[in-house]
Amino acid sequence: MDKFILTVQKSLLAVSVAMVISPVYAGTDQAEIAQLRQEVQELRAMLQQYVQQKAPVQPITQVAVMASPQVTETTVPKLNLSKGGAEVNLYGYIRADASYQAKGASTMYNNISGVPLEHSAEEAQQKDRLHSTVNVTRFGLNFKTPSVAGEVGGKLEMDFFGGTTRDQFRIRHAYITLDQWLIGQTWSTFIAPEYYPETVDAGTFVGSALLRSPMLRYSDNLSAKTSFAVAIEDPKYTATSDPDNEMRLPALVGRLNHKFDNGSLLSGRTFMAEKKTSHDNEWAWGVGLGGKYQLSPQTFLKADYYHVKGDGRFLLWANNSYVIDDKNNIQSNEFDTISAGITHQFNSQLRSTLGYGYMKAKDDNSFAEIQKTNITQNKELWQGWINAMYNPYKPITFGVEYVYGERETFDGRNGIDNRVNMMASYDF
Repeated sequence: MDKFILTVQKSLLAVSVAMVISPVYAGTDQAEIAQLRQEVQELRAMLQQYVQQKAPVQPITQVAVMASPQVTETTVPKLNLSKGGAEVNLYGYIRADASYQAKGASTMYNNISGVPLEHSAEEAQQKDRLHSTVNVTRFGLNFKTPSVAGEVGGKLEMDFFGGTTRDQFRIRHAYITLDQWLIGQTWSTFIAPEYYPETVDAGTFVGSALLRSPMLRYSDNLSAKTSFAVAIEDPKYTATSDPDNEMRLPALVGRLNHKFDNGSLLSGRTFMAEKKTSHDNEWAWGVGLGGKYQLSPQTFLKADYYHVKGDGRFLLWANNSYVIDDKNNIQSNEFDTISAGITHQFNSQLRSTLGYGYMKAKDDNSFAEIQKTNITQNKELWQGWINAMYNPYKPITFGVEYVYGERETFDGRNGIDNRVNMMASYDF
């Protein structure tokens, strides 16, 4: 290689000298000068090509290794192929929470419907305290597999926020999708978590819902901006909420969504479900309406409203679905809830939400009369909160939030919730 390069260099030198001295000889033909210039260009091209072909590999490898972080970021696919042929995407976050409780229920997360009542023995023993946990940490897997019938998808999401103590491993979502069909467990079609004001508290506040139900759901588009969903869902009752329950039928749930040109969203939902005991049966029903309104590119409003009769499963902090009277008849609870909040994005790293939630149960029916002395059932609940979310780096979020709320039982007794929530999370 060195001999070749030396020979080419000598040739270039000779030609260059000839070009330099050629003007001295006035009689030199211009065609010969042009030919010499062309030969110089050809020799240079040959030299460059030869050096590139024979250059050592090691220096190039070192450059590639130094640049590997950028290559990984832009060229390595996020999806991997599983043993069964499915593409898999891992996601989730590691999260630490803390709460300083000045007044209210002695729990890590929101429990507004059960805060101690004023002048009660429980309130007298109450002390301010600090709680902390990491059990909201979450991880999930999204799956996608091509088939002759179309693309088959799936999700499996888990956390450690289950059980009555909120520290047990649980499955949040587990379902498969094919075309417009979904079968498995996910958010109930009746609720709309995407329209609840943002909170630091993982348990959320009054007027919200986190119900996930086993279901069979069909969804489709009516137009480019309007879609619908219809589902049959497992009632998923509890002995406390639905005493002496003998339900036989799943709940029938429907939903209609619309998107506006300015980015605002609107959703209407409804459900119907059987409530049956060994002596009586009733039909529970409910409607919901909510959405998001874009006030400006940096500011938006979220709100969600529900009216429900005879079912306490869908909405958090609601009363029992019904009570059984002295004639073994079902007497249904009926209530309204609303949540609303405004969020402003100050810059790419900082945003804040001011929110409010309210629940009012009907207090002139048989349910309210029978439950008048039951301190676990409430006539009214409300909570207000303000928070700040800070993202100093892309995967990291810090949050702090102040909350104040009150509850009132059917016989007019009150309880207070007053605390500060904090959290830090790493998204992956």
